[in-house]
Amino acid sequence: MKKTNYSLIYKAIIPIGILLFFILLSELRTEGDFGGLIGGFKILFFLFVGAGIFLFTLIKSIIRIRKGRNIKESKIILTVLVISTLIGVSSFWFPYDFFDKKPEFIALDEMGNKLTLNEGKFMLKTREIEWTTIRRGEYRIESDTIYLDINKERYLAKRAKKYLIEKENLIPVYSDGIETDSTVFLKIVQEIKN
Repeated sequence: MKKTNYSLIYKAIIPIGILLFFILLSELRTEGDFGGLIGGFKILFFLFVGAGIFLFTLIKSIIRIRKGRNIKESKIILTVLVISTLIGVSSFWFPYDFFDKKPEFIALDEMGNKLTLNEGKFMLKTREIEWTTIRRGEYRIESDTIYLDINKERYLAKRAKKYLIEKENLIPVYSDGIETDSTVFLKIVQEIKN
């Protein structure tokens, strides 16, 4: 009985594992910068590198099986390759709000921007051409204003840290004044029940 060649298995699994690690690290984040044009470039990069590793490993393993060398190892490598590919590809469709509880309050606009509130926590999703950003943190409501606890300087350029509640809309209030363009108002879809 022939001994299993573990070094061959490790040499094949290491690049697969590294690529899968970076795909999962990138795609299973539920906050930060992702999506948009930047996300498209990232997906293309993973697509080409992943396809390269997949095809190289697949062809090498099939050649080994056809020649009758390292058949057991090649089958193990192909199994890991297929499972890793399925996990990696499915992670691109992992919902960003998978672990969130059902929100008490939802406001959104036609562009895909969304603010949800639940038990003192907020999730703000803002969409732009370059990327989509998700911020999470705590909030407080004082009379007719929602205050978001956001303290990242880069974020404060043209972003609202507070929203004025005006009938069925949330009006963004920026550091340099209140928003007057109604296209960026968030429409309240579900209100907090008192």
